[in-house]
Amino acid sequence: MKQKVSVIIAAYNEEPRIAKVLSVVENHPLVDEVIVVNDGSKDKTSEVVKKYKVTLIENEKNLGKTLSVKRGIEKARNDIVLMLDADLVGLTSKSINALVIPVINGKVDWTLSLRGNSFGYMKKMGIDWVSGERAIRKELLKDPFIWSKPKVGFGLETLMNKSFIDRGATFQSIYLPNLRVVNKADKIGLVKGWYCEIKMVRQISRVLPLYKVIAQFITMAKLNKRYKSSLSLEQQPNEA
Repeated sequence: MKQKVSVIIAAYNEEPRIAKVLSVVENHPLVDEVIVVNDGSKDKTSEVVKKYKVTLIENEKNLGKTLSVKRGIEKARNDIVLMLDADLVGLTSKSINALVIPVINGKVDWTLSLRGNSFGYMKKMGIDWVSGERAIRKELLKDPFIWSKPKVGFGLETLMNKSFIDRGATFQSIYLPNLRVVNKADKIGLVKGWYCEIKMVRQISRVLPLYKVIAQFITMAKLNKRYKSSLSLEQQPNEA
């Protein structure tokens, strides 16, 4: 039987946006279950989620993304998990396929998205190393290091990257030009939005020194390029 996927979505005050994501993943043929962790939202996120055939986990108070994702993964029953942000625009069934099929087929251990509105330097290098859309073999997420700094809100992806790279896990960056994440400025206003962007950079630097964060990005870009080159060579005889 073909492997199926558990989708994990951590949400905080995503009432206006999360329905667009749930409507895509709810009945996707490769998705076995959808788990939404409502992280103490102050709006009606839960009410929206309850309209869909998904599992809802409620945090009594805001715990942050790391602990919310961890709760979802602990609940997941499948060996492959797909992490999705709750505020995606342009997510389609093809997007889901592109992220999960390389992992299901054993081509790589994990994937991550390169969105249409990722920064220009990320597109040039071919990778958004802090992307929240990731398909991952669940066994990779058992490393306690990944969950070691739950109070650093934007550090989860950076810790994942380090853990996976250190263990030699193979990965692929998936370019999804029509997918984008809603900018923080559009959610909470220009000033607060830019403050959150600065806060994100500061939090990431608390997980790893800035020079190591930059080195991680470059390393991942090189590994991704090397993988795609080797895959292209493998496919050439079949394409002839």
